[in-house]
Amino acid sequence: MSADPFPQTSSCYLNSVTCWHHSELELSLLSRIDNAIEVSVMPAHLDAEIAPLAMDTIDLQIWIPSIVRLFKERICSQQKQLYIVTSAELPLLTTNISDLERILVELLTNACNYTPIGKAIIVCAYTTANTTQLSVSNSSVERDGTGLGLAIVQKLAQRLGASIFVESANEQITFTLQFPHKLTAKRGTNSRNSDGERIRFLTC
Repeated sequence: MSADPFPQTSSCYLNSVTCWHHSELELSLLSRIDNAIEVSVMPAHLDAEIAPLAMDTIDLQIWIPSIVRLFKERICSQQKQLYIVTSAELPLLTTNISDLERILVELLTNACNYTPIGKAIIVCAYTTANTTQLSVSNSSVERDGTGLGLAIVQKLAQRLGASIFVESANEQITFTLQFPHKLTAKRGTNSRNSDGERIRFLTC
């Protein structure tokens, strides 16, 4: 594993104040996502008046690798790299697993589509004073348009009570989900995942 595949984002979970400010590109992308929602035919279940979502409590340190493994063959065949970075103090998250899985799958699909050969995708999960954050970053040239997939991501994030932010810098784009701490729970004192920050590399 190289020392730092993303020199400008190795502190993605340590310096969130400077990493996730609103940029002009962020506002532009979110505006396009909103427009896509208005003009696109969304899956019926997203807009229907339905009963409250079924919520489960999950451990992101375990759950994220289970979703990433779905992309192993694709990432390896495309000669790309993928890192998972999680902080030890990461709380448990109460959410709808199906919606969260759809969000991460869409963001990883988007990252796979636009990451050049030999470059890296990084999935980060970390906590700040008021939120738990899940982000997907990838090396990418700036591109026009976001597509229906990212419009659905915004819609699903709203259903989960989360916010989504986008930032582009140094030919890298990052999508970040922010969950308020009211949706999280502290780990038990006997948690086996309290051994410091974890950085995992998807091996081919």
